Amino acid sequence: MAKQLKWGLSDTYEISVASNALEAMEILQDQDHAAVLLDLGLPPFPDGSSEGLRLLEEIIGRFPGMKAIVITGNTDKDTAVKAISLGAYDYHQKPVNLEELRIVLKRAFYLSGLENQVSRLKKIVSEQQQFEGMVAISHPMMSLFERARKVALTDYPVLIQGQSGTGKERLAQAIHALSDRAEMPLVVVDCGSIPDNLLESELFGHEKGSFTGAHARQIGKIERAFRGTVVLDEIGELPLQLQVKLLRFLQEGTIERIGGRLPIPIDARVIAITNVDLEEAVRKERFREDLYYRLNVVPLAVPPLTERRDDVPVLAKHFLTLYSRETGNRMKRLSADAMDAIMHHDWPGNIREMQNRLRRAVVMAEGDVITPRDLELDSAPVRDQTLKEAREAAEVLAITSALARNDGNITKASQELDVSRPTLHDLIKKHGIALQR
Repeated sequence: MAKQLKWGLSDTYEISVASNALEAMEILQDQDHAAVLLDLGLPPFPDGSSEGLRLLEEIIGRFPGMKAIVITGNTDKDTAVKAISLGAYDYHQKPVNLEELRIVLKRAFYLSGLENQVSRLKKIVSEQQQFEGMVAISHPMMSLFERARKVALTDYPVLIQGQSGTGKERLAQAIHALSDRAEMPLVVVDCGSIPDNLLESELFGHEKGSFTGAHARQIGKIERAFRGTVVLDEIGELPLQLQVKLLRFLQEGTIERIGGRLPIPIDARVIAITNVDLEEAVRKERFREDLYYRLNVVPLAVPPLTERRDDVPVLAKHFLTLYSRETGNRMKRLSADAMDAIMHHDWPGNIREMQNRLRRAVVMAEGDVITPRDLELDSAPVRDQTLKEAREAAEVLAITSALARNDGNITKASQELDVSRPTLHDLIKKHGIALQR
């Protein structure tokens, strides 16, 4: 069968042949391969599948990115399930349909190229581009990180805007961590989850006896953030009467507890977060215009995942690794269909939705391979993409990402990509990539 497959596929692929498990492992260690066609009927038990399954487990363990396609004459469905659970990419019974195998191999090579590109970008991210634990490679996020780094060095109020689940609070934490206040308290207040009748006391504190039930003095959240940072989440939900007190604090640097008689000087930075259009709220008189302009000294807009598609595969791999480690399970991997589904999904819940789907899939998936069903996503339409198209897509992603990270600087981008400047210019022209001005 090995000779038949080599004859049928050698016009498209470079093929190495091994006659036993030891020889196969030696070839894989010495040469770079993207896929393995593994006959489970290996000696010394060619009529069974035990030796082949053992080799499959060893291959996946040693080369986790390898696309292993198993072939067997065994019609037992349990063998197929076992092979897939061990990490096999696909499963075929003898006699092998060569045309079907070609389609599977094309998808396997496409996915392998995509995963290699993601791994390379993740390495760059982990070494250079992480912003206090926030993972991204896209140009919109690189620009956001640069603005956040600059504002972190000041004491100006910051207004962070963006859809739910985009990571606004995480960005606020990063700004605090990079500021001169990093060793002082970071206090987060969710203005939308605290009842209006309790929110004033929660923010500004109260004196003993100031109202029924005030049996002792309470220090408010703003006061607890002394010399640190107070993060006001869902600032758009703050009642108008409390907006006045917050404005006074921003203007004068003092607060008054409920029932208090004297202003208390407080040194605390304010970072406000919202997922609503505050300008619209101002027009509808639900938010004070003067407070809006006080907060909006340095606005930061966190883009949704639909505007940072380059980050989607990197984030998916990052969370998959993180949650596999958290659960103590063997490292999971995404099937080709799962990665396609992730890339095609619109992610209305943004990063929070991705985290929830991947965390659930890591726990609930049978075996080591996560499918669209585990993610509760519809399978994406199969893309009939040639190897050439896959390479060009990876090439465009690598070039655009390098240019984004280097603010369009051709020299720096070419050094990062390990190509000459003329070669990079030719590739930019070939793919019609627009340069940043």
